Amino acid sequence: MTRPVPIYSLYGEKPTEHAEFWAHAETIFSRSSQHSWEIRPHRHERLFQILHIRAGQGEALIDGRWQAFGPLTVIVMPERHDHGFRFSRDVDGAVITLVSRRFPADLPGHAGLAEWLARPSLTRLPADHPDTPYLGETLDRAEREIVEGAARPAILVETMLTTALLLTMRMSGAERQRREADRDRERFARLKDMIDESFRIRLPVDHYAAQLGISATHLNRITRAIAGKPVSRMIAERIVLEAKRDLVFSALSIQQIASRLGFEDQAYFSRFFTHNAGMPPKVYREREQARLEG
Repeated sequence: MTRPVPIYSLYGEKPTEHAEFWAHAETIFSRSSQHSWEIRPHRHERLFQILHIRAGQGEALIDGRWQAFGPLTVIVMPERHDHGFRFSRDVDGAVITLVSRRFPADLPGHAGLAEWLARPSLTRLPADHPDTPYLGETLDRAEREIVEGAARPAILVETMLTTALLLTMRMSGAERQRREADRDRERFARLKDMIDESFRIRLPVDHYAAQLGISATHLNRITRAIAGKPVSRMIAERIVLEAKRDLVFSALSIQQIASRLGFEDQAYFSRFFTHNAGMPPKVYREREQARLEG
């Protein structure tokens, strides 16, 4: 049997029912040096942590996998996630620990932030990024305020940590990915509208991609991610849906239905319908009309 992962309030301490603090900060060196530079796997039930690695290196156990990190790294660890750390002896950094129900639970709404904070993350800050020095200084200042300023307004620390987390999310690429996902959903909605408007003339995938300003490969990637199918399948399903409606609710002949849907050859339409609907159009019509009459 595997041993259960222990639940700690702060590294080795046992959990308490009522936290006597909402924010705590200490150096990574001061804690890890007491444990041979390794914090064994554990989790926090009601605590949220931010690790700011200024120098040195190590590994973080996140989602069951050890991930290497170096200097200029920010690790975000929400409550109830197993994690552990191994640090080099020259590590320089800080751990900021916060009561989850106080922070980040009370953060103001920001698109994508709550989802990002709900999962552990390890963000390497590019040394040449203009926000990297500011982010480091903001976390350093928040650390000092927590250590030295117990009587100072909490809103100051909260504001600095909110700023630091928003910058970290942006630099992790999560915000860019969210914006791209939003754009893809908009493209998918536009594609569905365009197919509804033009499925009778059976335009190629390249036409829709050009209208959306992307390649056919990119468009197929979007539809596979959102709908689980390529664009050609979406077009075929829309044609078959209309054909089914005409077969059941109109007196049009199969030849007339084929012509209305852009097929010059009735035989080709029948093969197309059979391939996508699982039966010939005549059989489908007879079956569905019998069901309606029954």
